[in-house]
Formats: sequence, structure tokens, C-alpha cells
Amino acid sequence: MAQEEGTKVPRVFELPNDSISFYSDYARVLGTAEEIILQFYDTIPEAPEEGIVPRARTRLRATITLSYPHAQRIGELLLKRAGEE
Repeated sequence: MAQEEGTKVPRVFELPNDSISFYSDYARVLGTAEEIILQFYDTIPEAPEEGIVPRARTRLRATITLSYPHAQRIGELLLKRAGEE
């Protein structure tokens, strides 16, 4: 008897109104004894003076706390994707 294929379920990705979505140009990775902390920032330049941006503000947009196993899996996936480029 042939093995039956599993049921395929279509997946729809949604972005709820209260979800976090932004472009980050700066990130930090911090660690404690129990978890890994990712912080994502965006940079907001001040108005240019004579064509030169005098200063930029870096604003924290999100902090994500992960268990070590979850952080390791995300790291593996990031390295795999980066290697494909």
C-alpha cells in the first residue's frame, strides 16, 4: 500500500494593524544568562544645513527577547539565507 501524502493547507500571511513593521538600519544583540535580546533601531537625520546632515537621531523601534534555542535557529536561518545571496 502506497503511503498517502499529507494534507496541503494554503497559508495566508497577514499583517494586523497593531503589528510591528519597519525598516531597521541599526541593530544590537545582547545576551543574558537566560536569553538573547535583539534591539532594532531606525535612523532619522536632521534637516541638512548647506547639503550636510549635521546630526542623526537613532530611535529604538523594537526589542525582541528570545530563548537560546530559538535564537540559535534564527541565526542558522539567517546564515543560510545570507549564503544564498
